[in-house]
Parts: sequence; structure tokens; C-alpha cells
Amino acid sequence: MFKVLEISAEENLTQFSRLLWQQSLSHRIYHEDEMQIVAVANPADISKASTLYQQWKSGHIKPSQEDSSSVNTYLNPLKSVEQLLQALLRYPVTIALILLCCVMAVIAPLSTLSDTVRLFLFPDFAYGTRTINLGFALSNFSFRQFLNMISPMILHAGVLHLAFNMLWLWEFGRRIETRQASWAMLILIIVLALVSNTAQYLFGGSIYFGGMSGVVYGLFAYIWMWQLFDPAKGLGLPGNLVFFMLLALIILTMMGLEGIADTAHIAGLLCGVVYGAAVATISRIQRAVIKVN
Repeated sequence: MFKVLEISAEENLTQFSRLLWQQSLSHRIYHEDEMQIVAVANPADISKASTLYQQWKSGHIKPSQEDSSSVNTYLNPLKSVEQLLQALLRYPVTIALILLCCVMAVIAPLSTLSDTVRLFLFPDFAYGTRTINLGFALSNFSFRQFLNMISPMILHAGVLHLAFNMLWLWEFGRRIETRQASWAMLILIIVLALVSNTAQYLFGGSIYFGGMSGVVYGLFAYIWMWQLFDPAKGLGLPGNLVFFMLLALIILTMMGLEGIADTAHIAGLLCGVVYGAAVATISRIQRAVIKVN
């Protein structure tokens, strides 16, 4: 969500929220310290929501007391397709990955270990043995194996696994693509997938794993590092969300549940920390040099 306004907690915003919904502005109002925060889902709606607040506050505009909305309004196929296309243009990498993972969850659910699933599993560089011969593995390395080092991220074991990862991918991915180029997001995804999947393979002892969780934790850490090392770029997260993500990682790791790729989570997080801190620091130094010159 994108912050629009900070308003006193004593002010009743029920009618303003009603007005925003009637104007088809997806939003959320929540409390932070002693203030109410009004945030919208689409950054293009920030100016409109702010203007509507001023008009509502001055009495120039009021919400309709009759709800004209219906089920057809919210389930309009043409409107849904239009919104999807707009999101695809605005966040192409994030939306494309979400769609790809949803399709793969239908045709190749990880829980089945079908022949289709096996096509996307991490390559076995030990070639059926217990030892990886690095020289032999490098001499026989192929582009297909490179793709398979990335592809486990699009495999999911069930609806909950898929939904959890896609919600966080949407939350973090769109934040990055709003502030940075989509090609930078794509490179970041590839690096995070390579590191988290390789770590899971080396320390997990199996090629039968999948999911976007390692990448998700890497995206989270990447944004967090930009917030710490170059906050002027406006890429950041609420403090309570940072706390939640770290606490969830600690709890999942301590529980040691079977089927949870703990190593991928940790490796993705650490990769995101290093990658994010490095590029954010470079960005800040470049801006300082340009300013001096």
C-alpha cells in the first residue's frame, strides 16, 4: 500500500472511506502511533485520494448514501481483465511470475512428483552418487541445468503454499518495480533463486524441493537494506512488517517442519541483505559524487 495521508486518530473517516470506495479507489485505513494512515493500493491514485480528502473535508463532496454497487460491479470480467493488463504494464516481472506460478500449480503441483514436475527440479550435480565432483560438474554444465537451478521457485505443493508466497511476492515485488526498473527486478529474482535454491540443494540433501519462499525473503531483505542504506530512494517497509518477517523466519526455523525449505529461506534472506546493501550503497555514493560535481 502507498501512504496518502496522516490524520488524527480522533477524526472519524468512515464517510471518507465510503467515498473512496464509491470512487473505485482501493485503500486501507490503519493506525500508526497516534495517527490514522490512509493508504491506496495504486500509486497513481495518491493525488486523487488526497484531493478527495480536501474536498470531503471542506464539504464540497459527500459520499452517496445509496450503495449503487452490486455483485456485477465487483465481478465484472472486462474490468478485471483491464485491471490485470494495467498491473502487468506497471509491474511486468511481478505479475508474470505470479501468473506463471499459478499455472504451474495446476499443471505441475510439487506434491505429485510427476514427470512434468521432474523437468523443473534442481539438477543433481552428484549424478546419483553421494559426492559432487566439481570439475566433472563444471565440464558438463549446460544452459538447461542453469535454468533448472532457477525453476524450483515456480513449483508449489498446494493452495496455501502458493497463496502465501504469491501474496508476499505481490507485496514486495510491486514495491521494487514502482521505484526501480523491471530489468533490475528480474536480475534480482534470478540471483536470489540461484543462491537460495543452490543452498537448499547443498545443505538440504535432496533435489525434491520448490517454492518462492527463498526469493520472497530475499526481496524482503533487499527492500529492508535500501531502507537502511539509501532511504532517500523511498523504498522501505513498515517496522511491524520487518518484525513479523524476521519473527516468522525464526519460528519456522526452530520448528523444523518437514517440507519447509529452511535453508532456502535463510540463504535468500542473507543474499538479499548483501545484494541490497551493496547496490543501495553504490546508489548513495553515485548520488553524492554527482552532487559534488
